[in-house]
Amino acid sequence: MAFKTIQDAQLSLGNLQDEMSRLVERVWRGGISTPPFDGQQCGIAVDVCEHDDAYLLFAEVPGVDGKDVAVTVLDGTLVISGEKCKPESCGDGDERRVRGERRFGTFSRSIELPCNSDADALSAKCHNGLLTVRIPKLESSKPKSVKIDLDEG
Repeated sequence: MAFKTIQDAQLSLGNLQDEMSRLVERVWRGGISTPPFDGQQCGIAVDVCEHDDAYLLFAEVPGVDGKDVAVTVLDGTLVISGEKCKPESCGDGDERRVRGERRFGTFSRSIELPCNSDADALSAKCHNGLLTVRIPKLESSKPKSVKIDLDEG
């Protein structure tokens, strides 16, 4: 694209910089607008590991007290929700926050349970900002050894 004047090029570059600033500000302030966070102010990341007898789900909930986290199951979906409290105020006077990077607010994360999981036997614990949910597998889906009769004849 050719510009007729240097001012046109500077104006175009300025518009691009403004648009990029707005984009960065929208993502930074409003949260990521794609799964798993869906625009939440405070999203949580999870890992899921499979073992022979259970799945283990690990969810990061830094700065959240375990009593402020809820784990529920409804129609085969595990829901982790809670709230990360607002940061401390800067003070009582004319102070103002000059940088704010910590996220706060409510969060909710839904994870579809595998069809072979035993939703009635879930257990969860939270320690040092890490929520661990144990999702046992149904007995019928666990590996079983079968005795082989040897025909010695």
